[in-house]
Amino acid sequence: MSEFLGDLRDISRAEISGLLASYGGKIEHETDKLLFFSTNQPEKLTSRVAFSKRIGRVLEDPEDYDISPRKTYAIREKRESGRASLIDSTAKSVTGRVDLDNPEVTFYIYNSKVPIITETIYERSMSELLDPRYKTRPMNHPSSITPVLARGMINIVGVKEGESFIDPFAGTGTYLIEGFRMGINAYGIDRNWRIVEGGNLNLRHFGFPENIKHGDFSELVSVDGMSAIVTDPPYGRGAKIFSQSRESLYSRFFSLISSTKGKKVFCTPTEELVSVAKEYGQAELVGKIRVHTSLTRYIVKYE
Repeated sequence: MSEFLGDLRDISRAEISGLLASYGGKIEHETDKLLFFSTNQPEKLTSRVAFSKRIGRVLEDPEDYDISPRKTYAIREKRESGRASLIDSTAKSVTGRVDLDNPEVTFYIYNSKVPIITETIYERSMSELLDPRYKTRPMNHPSSITPVLARGMINIVGVKEGESFIDPFAGTGTYLIEGFRMGINAYGIDRNWRIVEGGNLNLRHFGFPENIKHGDFSELVSVDGMSAIVTDPPYGRGAKIFSQSRESLYSRFFSLISSTKGKKVFCTPTEELVSVAKEYGQAELVGKIRVHTSLTRYIVKYE
């Protein structure tokens, strides 16, 4: 069971769905705040997920609460208004020793009309999601995709370890870095020589191969062996990109990827461009995330 991350419910669901498609499992049902799913490889999800607040194993029988007497535990609870706490009654079924600061096992109670008790196997921590080397990377850019969103998008498209994806607008290399961090082979293309050099410096800074090459995104059609395309095309408002308007660039991009194999996920800066994408293929808006007051990224999965 996964707890949605704040108001990013759609992205949370899309990420879990993509990972389940890769590693096996299915979504069973959901509530306003929780997504219930089954899988035989929960550790795969918890090692990669970026947009779940918490993931836990649902405990349906008091016997499931039994842990080794030598282990420490804590019980946390999220209560709906007017509900009496279930911590004390749950603790009566738990062996072990209480340690509220550094428990080995954490039980989490979602205390609503139908209470749900879980054993936490993942809890979101930005200090673990964000590699500290990002703070000292050689090149940054204000429009760069955030590492957490890059990771989430790779998960949404469902690329597994050992597979490969390409970012045809590689920029500073964030998608590639997050792909390599998850054991995925990543490649990039960018038209700007300075950005190519900077992106490869970033990859070297992380100890990864310098896999960004200079070229136009149209070279996608000649690249073999890629399981997916994951990218964030340029979005400058009203700017001319490669001597073309933004809308023209996106139309060309949509036309190109509609004829390429593999899975695709990308961002657009407007919902109108999602409609344009649908003119070229089966584009699905899977979520949106506000970056700042003048930019919202719309996450699109493309078949």
